[in-house]
Amino acid sequence: MKVEEGLPKDKEGRKWLFRQLASYFTLVVTEYEKAMEAEKRDTTAGKMAYNAMVQTRENMKPLFRKMEKGDIEDSLLEPIVEIVKALQERRYVDANDGYLRLSIGKAAWPIGVTMVGIHERSAREKLHDGEKGHVMGDEVTRKYLQSIKRCLTFAQVRWPPTDLRQLMG
Repeated sequence: MKVEEGLPKDKEGRKWLFRQLASYFTLVVTEYEKAMEAEKRDTTAGKMAYNAMVQTRENMKPLFRKMEKGDIEDSLLEPIVEIVKALQERRYVDANDGYLRLSIGKAAWPIGVTMVGIHERSAREKLHDGEKGHVMGDEVTRKYLQSIKRCLTFAQVRWPPTDLRQLMG
C-alpha cells in the first residue's frame, strides 16, 4: 500500500490515504512489538526499550482515531505523507528531514538575550508574528509525532536501506 505524492482532494481519496497511513503505522508498530517481545527484558536497557515500544503504541492511538474520523488538518497530514513515502522507499534521511520540518518547522528561534537596551530591534517583531500555535504545542499531537519518530528509527533498523547514505544517526 504505497502512499502517493500529494494529498487527494476528494473524500474517497482522503479516506483511502488515511487507510494506507494507518496500515503502514500498524505494520511498523506490530513489527516493533514483535522485536521487543524477542528482546530480553531482564536488563534495564531491555526494559526501557520495551516500555518505549508500549508508550509508542499507546501514543499512536489518537492519530489512528483522527484517521478514522478523517479530521487531520492538511498542514499536519502533508508532512506525515512525506515521511511515510520516504520510509516506504527506505530513504530514512529524507524521512527524518520531513519529521524535523514538521516538528520544529521554519519558525524563527530567538537566540540569546532578546532585549539588551532601551531600543527595539528592527527584526524583533518578526519573531512573534503569526504565532498561530506550534504543532508541538498540543500535548496529544506532540506525543504521536514523537511516536512517528520512534517508528522511523525502528523502521531503519528493521528494514535497512540499500543505500548506506540513507542511514541516519
